[in-house]
Amino acid sequence: MDSFRRINIDILDPENNMTAEDLVPESIAGLPPLSVSDIQSVGASVRAQISRGNYLVALQSALDEPPYTSSDEVKTIHLMTVLEVLAAIKSSDISRTVEKLSAEQRDTLIKYLYKGMGVPESHGLSGVLLAWFEKVVDVAGLGAIVRHLSDRRTV
Repeated sequence: MDSFRRINIDILDPENNMTAEDLVPESIAGLPPLSVSDIQSVGASVRAQISRGNYLVALQSALDEPPYTSSDEVKTIHLMTVLEVLAAIKSSDISRTVEKLSAEQRDTLIKYLYKGMGVPESHGLSGVLLAWFEKVVDVAGLGAIVRHLSDRRTV
């Protein structure tokens, strides 16, 4: 009786001819992947901005070019850089910082917040991440969450 559930109906559709390349979003299709040394230099410049007290500039530079087409190792290194910036900013300055970000930077920040909540390395920062998440949703609205859930570009 369960045999009808085992039929793959997509094989029977003559119009179904999508390849893996068809699923790559057009906005990142031509971007070259960043290497570990590239992302480490971004991290070094972000840390330099943090040490100077330019937290907004550090966060903006970390969010401006996320490594969408890079390896998981590069993405993890960049995630740790973003989390470092978020942890450095005082909780009283979160709202002002989020308001100064562009809409695209807020959407990217939502992606990093979700990813940060899912990795074991950031469990000590869960309160910080939730505070950032609350402020980003207050400023950007629920649309930022919907855009994250529907976007195929991953950080």
